[in-house]
Amino acid sequence: MRKMISAVLVSIFFAAAANAQVDFDRGVDTRQFVTKAVSSGVSIPKPVPGFTHYSRDCVRFSFGPSDAALASDRVWLRSTEYVQECHNVPVQQCHTVMVPGPNNTQVPQQQCHTVYQQQCYERPGMTWSATAQVKMAARKLFPWERESFDVCLDGPWMDIYAHEAAYKYSVNRQGNYDTLFELAAQNKIAMKSDENGINYADFNYADGKFNLKAADKWAKEYAGEKVAITVELYKEGWWIFNGYLGSKEFTFDAADLYTMSFTEKDLEKALAEEDDSFRGAKKYYAKWSFKRMGPISKDNVVKKDKTPSITK
Repeated sequence: MRKMISAVLVSIFFAAAANAQVDFDRGVDTRQFVTKAVSSGVSIPKPVPGFTHYSRDCVRFSFGPSDAALASDRVWLRSTEYVQECHNVPVQQCHTVMVPGPNNTQVPQQQCHTVYQQQCYERPGMTWSATAQVKMAARKLFPWERESFDVCLDGPWMDIYAHEAAYKYSVNRQGNYDTLFELAAQNKIAMKSDENGINYADFNYADGKFNLKAADKWAKEYAGEKVAITVELYKEGWWIFNGYLGSKEFTFDAADLYTMSFTEKDLEKALAEEDDSFRGAKKYYAKWSFKRMGPISKDNVVKKDKTPSITK
């Protein structure tokens, strides 16, 4: 859920946005989706609910790690007012009734009358357009962290929202038709950990134990914190009938390499009796996941792909 971070965003004439993503660290040329628009200099009050609404245009600005200040390109935004108009129109309604006929009979007769019904339609009204730009003051991010902010135009009102942010930000807003949002970092906020921060290294069986190894490329950044890795062991069966043998969680201090060594008896789920009718080599594989434990990142669980199969 997007969280509004603008402390005071005054209702004024603004511009509407092209729905697009702009990655300023990669030098994306925003001119390809920027369209020119003529600004209207007329101010209108807030609409009456149900009678007027506006097209909503948003643009997303993305920023990565940098020790220096960052500035986005200027992007055109555009919003159109749609006004509902209703009119009463005459509509003829007919129905059949039975009336006296010859020789004491009843005969059908159609009777009609006119009623008025309300018919509504929408028409475009005023259009607002302007540019939006975001300037980010110098701040520190971890290598895997990226921030993004949405600037949206809704009629004559332009606001900025945090989509993913590593800090609480103060916002200084400058300009009307050409609006600049200046963001300054305040308090750090933990973001999700990097899903590719810890990766599979090896899976083998030796000296009566299964050994799963995983490498952590951010061990230096997480020094002093812990990581929890959960391993689930499976035995390959015929076709799709693989057997779940149980799971075990391991906790480590942050390091370059983690080794999870275990036997089937170490697993939390009790083992079923082995089916000796299956002859031949028994193959096993593992599924695993990890989560960071500390203030640097959120403790979101990251599920990884299953390991290659090995023979016991």
